[in-house]
Amino acid sequence: MKQLILLIGILFVSSSLTNAQANCNETPPDGLSPLAAYSLFYSNYKNGDYEFALKYGKWMMCAKPEKLEGNPQFKLDTQYNRLVTIYTEVGRSKESDEARTAYIDTALTLINEQLELFGNTPEEKFDIIFKRGRFYQTNYNYIEDGLQKAYQDYEKLFEMNPERAVSMGDGYYLRQALNNLVSKGEKERAQALIDNAKPHAEGEALSFIEEQQQELLGSPEEQVEYFAPIVEENPADIDAWRALAEAYDDLGERAKLKEARLKINELDPSFESAMALAELAQSNANYAEADRYFKESIERAEEEAVKRDIYLDLADANISMGRLTQAKRYVQNAINIDPNHGNSYIKMATVYGAAVTQCTEDRKLQAEDKVVYWLVIDYLNKAKSIDSSVSNTVNSQLNQYEEVTPNTEDKFFTLGLEDGQSIKIDSSLMSCYGFINESTTVR
Repeated sequence: MKQLILLIGILFVSSSLTNAQANCNETPPDGLSPLAAYSLFYSNYKNGDYEFALKYGKWMMCAKPEKLEGNPQFKLDTQYNRLVTIYTEVGRSKESDEARTAYIDTALTLINEQLELFGNTPEEKFDIIFKRGRFYQTNYNYIEDGLQKAYQDYEKLFEMNPERAVSMGDGYYLRQALNNLVSKGEKERAQALIDNAKPHAEGEALSFIEEQQQELLGSPEEQVEYFAPIVEENPADIDAWRALAEAYDDLGERAKLKEARLKINELDPSFESAMALAELAQSNANYAEADRYFKESIERAEEEAVKRDIYLDLADANISMGRLTQAKRYVQNAINIDPNHGNSYIKMATVYGAAVTQCTEDRKLQAEDKVVYWLVIDYLNKAKSIDSSVSNTVNSQLNQYEEVTPNTEDKFFTLGLEDGQSIKIDSSLMSCYGFINESTTVR
């Protein structure tokens, strides 16, 4: 019975939202005049109070007023844009997937209605289809086949106005639409898009089209055969090097892949080129080289969250090399950037766990070593206390560390410790733990 009631509730929310035009009134709420209702709608919209804005603006979807007495600047298509924003933002704020999806569906219904009402010229139709594609892409989690629908709309743009479509977003929408068709093996549609776009493309956009043409027509072996002579004749042809890198990656030819990525990094030093080399070195267990290129990546990174994650990559590389002091420093850098990132504290726990492994490499585990595991557990607990998203990861590790912490004999007889006492983990515990220099609590 509960499931039936829930289903009925969901269906009610969905139908009431996605069929908003059929269920709303053509007159403003609360007996307000159209101008007064619009004024409340606009002021709440401008202030981000979308729920209230919706209350006073929903009537416009039904009445569709072309003019508003007392407001000569009123435009109905502008109100549709605002209502799309309102339904989208309100939907994203809902806790249930069903409610979110229902609001997003209504926003999409409004965009489609915009296409019917305001897509009167090729330019207007182009703009609205582009807007709908962006909407599909931005909200694909709540729309069935949302990404594919976005790519299809981008593809339509190249049928309508290829010259304009090629230049949009510095070729971003060209890459999205064409790459999707090529990856799906839609050869006829991909070739049609290429034929439309290529006469209007230049620079990177033209290079991308040529690469996709090769991807469309040939295997990785054939691409190597095609691009290898190009770089021999012109070693500075970075687009050819990029195509070769992809082909070598597909073929598993790691030595040639490294050669290509090195050349790309030389010709066009970027965050992406350095990261590609760092990740390749790390996958080859060449941790010193990975350390080098991760450092290059940080210098070129712009976003703090990206730098944080690279510091954790650097910590991993240095843990693998046994350079735990450096690994700790990199983890601390990550924590300084984002003190609420649980994985950084898990990584610090990993560093200290590795210290015990390193210190006991040629001897048995002693009571002093076990003390370090209390600090490891401190960091794991801190990770999940500030970042619930890592709780499962932490819980899967806690038991293995708790089992090797000091037992009663270790605490009271070997170490002479009392529960609740603070103990420093540094060289006074053992020389190999000097770099840790932190305290934990006896328990």
